[in-house]
Amino acid sequence: MTDRVSIPLIDTHVHFDRFPEAEAEAIIRRARDAGVCRVFAVAMGEASCHSLLRWKERYPDFLEIAFGVHPEMEAGAGETERVLRLIRRHRGVIRAVGEVGLPHYSLPEGKRLFPPPSAVKRLESFLEVARELDLPVSLHAVHAMAAPALRLLKKHRVRRAVFHWLKAPFDVVDAIVEAGYLVSVTPDVSVRERDRDLVRRVPLSSLVLETDAPWEYEKGHPSEPAWVRRVAEEVARIKGCSLDEVGRVTTRNALAWSGD
Repeated sequence: MTDRVSIPLIDTHVHFDRFPEAEAEAIIRRARDAGVCRVFAVAMGEASCHSLLRWKERYPDFLEIAFGVHPEMEAGAGETERVLRLIRRHRGVIRAVGEVGLPHYSLPEGKRLFPPPSAVKRLESFLEVARELDLPVSLHAVHAMAAPALRLLKKHRVRRAVFHWLKAPFDVVDAIVEAGYLVSVTPDVSVRERDRDLVRRVPLSSLVLETDAPWEYEKGHPSEPAWVRRVAEEVARIKGCSLDEVGRVTTRNALAWSGD
């Protein structure tokens, strides 16, 4: 690849356990060729946590892992408690709590203004363990759920969090940045004005990059960590700065978020 960014890029949000095992080597090779030095793989639930442990053993220098229960997923009986125990047991291996947050898409349209009490309780349990173990959080909280998630982060004094693929009113976006939390940008920034507006509003010092791979931004074409290069290029275009500057600052932000 020509015009390679000299500063290594980091993909802060990937569902690595959803990739076919036979394709993993090629996916990582393409990521490295695109300038990606590290990815953070988030869990969807208990089974995902165990799977990511195995992937971490296989790719220890490339893959960082996070444990959580996705807020749009219906957890099995006792699953949240078991994942909390896994977080404590593997504190020396995992780098974050995630993917956790508050549901939006799985709620009926008429009930998307306020988070269900059960979802709040689940998120609070993960924020408590993040605070206890000084782990950062990878947060799913979009639209009307972003504001209550921000309040819960402050309530539990969580120091480091990324609002993954954020979609929220600009006053909430401003409050997230003012509170010192990060906002991630996905490949949607190449096609959606909403995401471009987010990049225009949020300072580079508060941005990180992600793909949410293997999410299909293009139907029939699963994304992968190499696509984070596209995100960096679009952020550089919007911000009017160099690709290296985007790489340098967002990588620094991601490392500070992870505690490096």
